[in-house]
Amino acid sequence: MAEGKQKLVKCLVCGAVFEEGIPVCPVCGVGPENFVPYGEEEQEFHKDTEELYLILGNGAAGVSAAEAVRDRNSTCSIVMVTKEDSLPYSRPMLTKAVMGKDEREELLLHDPAWYEERRILNLTGKKAEKIDIKEKEVVFEDGIRLKYDKCIYALGSECFIPPIQGHERNEVIAIRRLSDTEKINSLLPESRSAVIIGGGVLGLEAAWELKLAGLSVTILEQEDQLMKRQLDAEAGEFLKSLILEKGIEMKFNVKTQEIEGNHKVTGVRLEDGTVIPAGLVIISAGVRANVSLAEGAGARTGRAVMVNEHMETSLPGIYACGDCAEYEGINYAIWPQAVEMGKAAGANAAGERVSYKTVTAALTFHGMDTSLFAVGDTGKNPEKAYEVRREEDTAGKIYKAYYCEGGKLVGAILIGDTSDMGRVLEEIE
Repeated sequence: MAEGKQKLVKCLVCGAVFEEGIPVCPVCGVGPENFVPYGEEEQEFHKDTEELYLILGNGAAGVSAAEAVRDRNSTCSIVMVTKEDSLPYSRPMLTKAVMGKDEREELLLHDPAWYEERRILNLTGKKAEKIDIKEKEVVFEDGIRLKYDKCIYALGSECFIPPIQGHERNEVIAIRRLSDTEKINSLLPESRSAVIIGGGVLGLEAAWELKLAGLSVTILEQEDQLMKRQLDAEAGEFLKSLILEKGIEMKFNVKTQEIEGNHKVTGVRLEDGTVIPAGLVIISAGVRANVSLAEGAGARTGRAVMVNEHMETSLPGIYACGDCAEYEGINYAIWPQAVEMGKAAGANAAGERVSYKTVTAALTFHGMDTSLFAVGDTGKNPEKAYEVRREEDTAGKIYKAYYCEGGKLVGAILIGDTSDMGRVLEEIE
């Protein structure tokens, strides 16, 4: 590292890299106990061209791709286009820290000067309608057409909305964009109670923020425990007890039949006839990749747009990355994956041959005055013989479970004390 150059750290939770000394991660909001030193790799490949790089989408993947291209090509044109009306921002922070606030600037990944210095043009409020691979251009809803030499498809995903009667009501929101949190903000003064449909990380984060805002909150989960795919039964029960202590209600093994109300939402009716009062309903039922534009152009898709290790799609000159991309059947739709896919897509589009390596899928949660980290195989395969070591401190509100197979650590769950996260990740990887 050059003398006088600012030292960098990496957030173990979301994978963000930023300058040392910043008190909280600018992407996911966790504290310095989750940071490790980071050494930037020297960029050796460089090829200046007059090419036009068109990036569809300005989330984590799109920004990482743009930066990777510019690092390798000083003279090309880079245009990043989004249907949203904002510069790129931290999506993970939407459910963490903006309920009751109205400060967009705090969530921006970079200020406008950062893009100006790198000559990355941001076009906002433009929805792509068609990719014409023959003419190598993208047509937008407002009629404009943008040419490309290389196109990077980073359109992310949308919240899945179950077919619940009444889901289209004004007070029913799935948190995916800044406009969603701003809508919640506008509804808070007249809301006294909220129902969260879905007990995953985003649902719990939203529940906690709404509780802090003074609402009565109920979480509805269709499974018999929280985060059943990632947590063992003991951890699920332990987390449940911590949430109940905060005065948040939870119902398990339930299905929502209808969101009731005439002019405004008044409650949520379950299949057994129970009605839970609510003036605000948050749906957190997972996401679905935005693939229709790519499919329309003839790209191969599965759950998302299929790519190879170089992030190349089946279409010439088009790369895909982030929530909308699927590599070897894997599409985690998590921030660290989007960042790494974006870096690989940008590098390869610029002419370098870089192979993407699948990131380790980890579950993280910070809220309810606790923290949670779960990674790897936490005993979900009935055909495997696991060696399990558990540590539980009820008074200290700490739970730890380490899953080993053949003497090797294969999975872990940490609640209340996640200081072991770095070692666990390193050992599992």
